[in-house]
Parts: sequence; structure tokens; C-alpha cells
Amino acid sequence: MNYSIPNNRPEVEKAENARPEIAQTTYDKIDISEYDTVFIGYPIWWWTAPMIVGTFLEHYDLTGYGIYPFSQSASMNTTQFDTSMEFVRGCAVGTNVHDGLFARASSTTDINAYLTANGFIG
Repeated sequence: MNYSIPNNRPEVEKAENARPEIAQTTYDKIDISEYDTVFIGYPIWWWTAPMIVGTFLEHYDLTGYGIYPFSQSASMNTTQFDTSMEFVRGCAVGTNVHDGLFARASSTTDINAYLTANGFIG
């Protein structure tokens, strides 16, 4: 993805608050009723989560689910992460969107601390 090209896909999707389509065959492979917790990872695209994250979250009835967002970006700009969390919370209505994790993939200390704090590892 070349972000320096004017009107690139992520920029246009964000500007339009688009919801890119996810194929029904993909949805058919995911039986969300088997779970009560959803980890959703994404890169920061144009200062927020990619719009496809909204498509996914708005497709399912996630009432009562625990949503755990995690992300990173090249700049590691916390304001952009905060914007992405607002987007996720706005799309995951009726759910418990927990504080997200914003850490580099190489930061196993931060990742383990997040998982421990949320009761996923001991």
C-alpha cells in the first residue's frame, strides 16, 4: 500500500466512513456463538483502525461479549491509537470493549503484562 498516492484506498475509506464488504463465505466460516471473547488486531491506517474492522464488528451481534483490541503503527502515536479505540467502541455497540493494547509486536513484556492483567495468562 503506497500511502503517498493521493486518494489511496485507506484514505478514501476513512473519509467516507466506508464499510468494505466481507464475503458471506468468510462469515460462514466463523461461528461467533462459540465464543464470548474476541481479540481484534489491526494496524493503524490513516490515524484509526481500518474500516473493515467496523464491517466485522457491526456484522455480528456482540452483545455481552468482551472485545480486546490490539494494535501497533509505524509511528506508535498514542493519539492515533486512541482514535482507533473510539472507532472500535462506536462499532461494537452493546459490548464490553476493554482497554486496548498498543505495543510493538516485539514487546513481549507489554503483551504479557496485558494478557496477565486481563486474566488470560497467569
